[in-house]
Amino acid sequence: MKVARALFVAHYRIPHTCLSLQFDHYIQGIDETYIFTNCENTEDNPFLDRVLSKYLDTSQYKYVFDGEMDSLYPSVRNWWIPGDYRNSWLYQQALKLASLDYIDADVILIQDPDTFCINPYNLWEGDLLKYFILPNETHSPAYYQTLVNALGIERQVPHSFVTEFMPVYKEDWLKLKHELTARNGCDPFDAIINNVPEDPNSLPTPNIKWFSEYELLGNWIMTQRDVALQEQKRYTYKHIDNIADCSADEYNCICDACPDLADSIVFDNNEEVVTNFDEVFEKVKKFL
Repeated sequence: MKVARALFVAHYRIPHTCLSLQFDHYIQGIDETYIFTNCENTEDNPFLDRVLSKYLDTSQYKYVFDGEMDSLYPSVRNWWIPGDYRNSWLYQQALKLASLDYIDADVILIQDPDTFCINPYNLWEGDLLKYFILPNETHSPAYYQTLVNALGIERQVPHSFVTEFMPVYKEDWLKLKHELTARNGCDPFDAIINNVPEDPNSLPTPNIKWFSEYELLGNWIMTQRDVALQEQKRYTYKHIDNIADCSADEYNCICDACPDLADSIVFDNNEEVVTNFDEVFEKVKKFL
């Protein structure tokens, strides 16, 4: 069985990627990594690989660019909502779903690079695919109403799948695509975004849409097969100095929650370096 990872690296997440992938040995069973990005990485200017290779062995990474995904899946552009103050937030979720279609593998692990494991995470428990969950956590009602609107299913568990890790069997994605098209009579990506309710009370922009690709996938998959669930005991930091306070005895993941990017791990675009990498790595190398 082939297992691939889809990692999503927007420009502002470059420094997080340089840090998070230092801990890749804790994610067990990955055969290859695809990096989906809006960063330039052409043959003439391999910007992203040039940066990452200062901190990581990039020889086995495969880069996929937003332009290619837009060409292959043009309806993902419909997830750019005019006037939405979150800019590409919805579009990035569409790209994550499209990555499941793009990658040729039996299982694809979607991962956001602002979160990394500090204890082993095996994708399987026996024969069951294993999912991180946040116990008894609920998000926007729209996350769950979309399940009803687009697929006719209810939320399956009172836990949250918004953990920045989501393993998916390719066959479950293909069944989801088929169900979306059959029920809604349109492209699967349009079927999803058209069924996300607007929030009339949203600020500062009214009528924006709240959606979670993780909740869609996790709840759909639970209608298709038995799964194993594991609590994600995440340590969140709101300033990078606090990352040293984490304990691997209490937590299994570390997650960036800095409201201000300047308070996190920082990238200098002109110098193409993570300016505080050594300082931050000194704080977390105890977790290796």
